[in-house]
Amino acid sequence: MSDTEIKMRKAFELSDLLYSRERDKVSSGLEKKLSKISEEFNLKGTLYSGMHVNKILDKRMEIINQLVDFKISQDIKEISKRFDVLTKEIYDELFKRAKQLINGQIDNLKLKMEKFCRHFPNSDSYLSLINNRIMEEKNKLSSHAKREVDIFHIQSESKTHEKKVFGEISIPKKEIKLSVSDAWNKIKNEFGVSKIAFGRKIYFVKGKFKREIIFRDTLNAYMLAEKGFSKSAVILAGSIIEELLRLYLECKNIHPSKNNFDEYIKLCESKGILKKRNFKIIRFSSSF
Repeated sequence: MSDTEIKMRKAFELSDLLYSRERDKVSSGLEKKLSKISEEFNLKGTLYSGMHVNKILDKRMEIINQLVDFKISQDIKEISKRFDVLTKEIYDELFKRAKQLINGQIDNLKLKMEKFCRHFPNSDSYLSLINNRIMEEKNKLSSHAKREVDIFHIQSESKTHEKKVFGEISIPKKEIKLSVSDAWNKIKNEFGVSKIAFGRKIYFVKGKFKREIIFRDTLNAYMLAEKGFSKSAVILAGSIIEELLRLYLECKNIHPSKNNFDEYIKLCESKGILKKRNFKIIRFSSSF
């Protein structure tokens, strides 16, 4: 077994342990919540309706989404602790683990929902509804997992580049720490946006891990620009803008035909989401 495989195994062993705890925590009391939903539909006289089925499915999917997000972020966190340089093998394994979790959770969801609908009148029609929705949710989760791993890949390369840049210009560690602690104050003074205000503007970015990445890379892009590394700053800023546009479109339930920066920009332009004066700047950053 190679050194890389040993490190990955140790990272994933800890990640799996933490995931098990999180799974037990978020799943606790789920059946009671589902029973309460059924009671509410019973009181309304809409028990065994399509709305009832969808509500139960939504609640179960909410848990699955939460678990998948936790597993991916935890895997990434543990891998980041152990590797300075990441290989294709590591990225492939991250996605493979996410897919395995998704497949297992979706298969279990299908069994649970089929059992739930078995006593429904005309249950075949409900089973067809369930199967279609479950397949759609599975595809969404797989695309989400792939996107998260790809983002991690981009962020890791940016971080490696950042270390190289700061290493080349030999900035003392003390100065870097001071720059980090003071950067948000400088951003506020220069652009009139505090960290808190920025956080409110990106309300559509869900999940602590994603938000921390956005905050971190925004600081890094500003610091690179401040030190005169304009191209590096623009590349990093472009990756932040791309992810923010993707998440905003997702929040508004707008589905791009292609998952790339140019498509996000075109959609925002056609739907009037961004002011026209911003498009030239955004397209400039996407050209690098």
